[in-house]
Amino acid sequence: MNIIHFTTVHPRTDTRIRLKQAVSLALALDADVALFVQDGMGDEADIGHGIRIVDTGPRPPGRRISRMTRGAWRMYRALRQARPDVAHFHDPELIPVGILLRLSGTKVIYDVHEDLPRQILSKPYIPAPLRRPIAGFARALEWLAGRLLTGIVPATPAIAEHFPAGLSVLVQNFPLPGELTAPASSHYAKRPPHFAYVGGISEIRGTGQMVEALQIATADGICLRMAGVFLPAAHRADVEALPGWRNVDFIGWADRPTVATMLGDVRAGLVLFGPYPNHISAQPNKLFEYMGAGLPVIASDFPLWRQIVDGAGCGLLVNPEDPKAIAEAMDWLLNNPDEAEAMGKRGQRAVEEIFNWPSEAKKLVAFYHERLGVPLKPEHSKGIT
Repeated sequence: MNIIHFTTVHPRTDTRIRLKQAVSLALALDADVALFVQDGMGDEADIGHGIRIVDTGPRPPGRRISRMTRGAWRMYRALRQARPDVAHFHDPELIPVGILLRLSGTKVIYDVHEDLPRQILSKPYIPAPLRRPIAGFARALEWLAGRLLTGIVPATPAIAEHFPAGLSVLVQNFPLPGELTAPASSHYAKRPPHFAYVGGISEIRGTGQMVEALQIATADGICLRMAGVFLPAAHRADVEALPGWRNVDFIGWADRPTVATMLGDVRAGLVLFGPYPNHISAQPNKLFEYMGAGLPVIASDFPLWRQIVDGAGCGLLVNPEDPKAIAEAMDWLLNNPDEAEAMGKRGQRAVEEIFNWPSEAKKLVAFYHERLGVPLKPEHSKGIT
């Protein structure tokens, strides 16, 4: 059988799509697994993981509308030529492509990474008066997808609530075992008073409040090591103008080994998303990745996040819009290194026992095998591992 994951938005290195889902399916299923992308970087044979990367051409120039029209049409033509038995897509703008493929007889899976309608309500590039109508249209489009497509793979319980239970399998984006554990982490108590933030750097993810907190915290030598890309790029000038920026070590985009090394030499990880509709019920990858790396976390005090962080006893929760509260949490962790280290160990244990990718991979493989009829490899035929 022929399984194709496809995306016009995500990079070919995307952890959820490539390293978790595509690789897990290639290991367990008796099928050819490929990832179709649109980046102009050429085809790639990932022999080590048993998957192929197919480049359907460079991303169309211009604004998002070009990607959503010309890019989507080019992807559709590539898929029609490839004739997959199963097509699994990861971008909501590709729902029309998914429906067309389904009407032609292909089994089609929609992987829902974000609560799109709620996300639209906080998109800065969408004029405020248009956000609710566009969010309503998005909700209707996803409702249609939930009735016409073969299956839905929501990434969080909150997203799963919007789709038919009988067609869905919840596959949460938990870390791979040891994914961001540095091979030679320094002893916790001897680490410098540094904190880490990894991910998209934007106003709604609390970048400004983090940097302001550095100016308020009392610890000598405090530093925020920041890895990621500014979204939008113009946001960088706003943040650099803050006094606390002098205490930021900006790394820019970093690969996974670099991030692992960074996390092995800081005191805590920050995940301080603002209280926007899509954030309150989200499960940020970085929250679990910090935990998996053995770091205590300073996180936004949302009800779902409180269940996770307090349940594991792995960090401190604060008002993400209050730099003073963030600074106090930083100072507390630095002044109480034994308890901070214990928090990190408890979080790491929670990831090892509960919040880990292998448990989610089993559900995805079972969904493909039992619902889509994809055969298992002989070594998996007596049970999904």
